[in-house]
Amino acid sequence: MASSSSIKLVCIFFILSIVVPSFAKEYVVGGRKGWSPGVDYHHWAYGKSFGVGDVLRFIYHPKLTDVASVDIASYALCDSVKTYTKDNSGRTSITLDKSGAYYFISTNQTRCSSGLKLELHVV
Repeated sequence: MASSSSIKLVCIFFILSIVVPSFAKEYVVGGRKGWSPGVDYHHWAYGKSFGVGDVLRFIYHPKLTDVASVDIASYALCDSVKTYTKDNSGRTSITLDKSGAYYFISTNQTRCSSGLKLELHVV
């Protein structure tokens, strides 16, 4: 049988989980323009504070591009040979699950070289 204090603790935790709002934020990458050529993603990310649990939403035309998570070298070279994740659904959601640097590119070499890539840091 559970002790009275254990039951109280569970009840308090349950109430707090309902009352305290989630602090995670959701970002549509590129804002109204989404994940598309012609957006300055460095400028878009500037001044935003990305945290663990935040969600990035990449919205794009699936027949024209995709989004891939890569390492820093692949990001710098627009090289999509080694990708961590890759999606071409047109609506990619990525939860930032740890602190540190994240790198995203379009695997279309021309689009990536034209600026369709994003670097951000999670605190």
